[in-house]
Amino acid sequence: MDEIDHIAHAVWDLSDALETVTAADGVEHVWTLESEKWQYRTAYILFGSDIFTLLSPTSEASFVADYLERNGQGLHHIGATVSDLETAVAQLTAVGGEVIMEDVVSGVRSEATLHPKSLFGLQLQLIEWHDDVGPTARDHIEAMRAAAADDRL
Repeated sequence: MDEIDHIAHAVWDLSDALETVTAADGVEHVWTLESEKWQYRTAYILFGSDIFTLLSPTSEASFVADYLERNGQGLHHIGATVSDLETAVAQLTAVGGEVIMEDVVSGVRSEATLHPKSLFGLQLQLIEWHDDVGPTARDHIEAMRAAAADDRL
């Protein structure tokens, strides 16, 4: 794994959480994505040069709603950047890791999420960014925004 890409926090009320989190200096709400496919909203926030996301369900059928019902508000997952997703997944599944979700955003990134039971309670999202996406957190957010704008999400 190369580095932490982002930390994701699950909340019931995205507006309230955004208001609180962005009250601090150096914190910028860059963009919010609503995913019909996964039935949740993601607020992309920069803490200086690092990404923090807030996840909020848009329906009771969302995996975020399920998470909140079981665990309450709090840390949902950590995203880690990898240079070779296939190799990283193979290494972690070889020692008992269980992939629970895979997704591709064409021209932006490929990802795989490991079940929290695989890593002692940590849900880990592995992300391989496409070569054309810049290296900064803002580059990653803007690449996702561009993908949303032309329906690649």
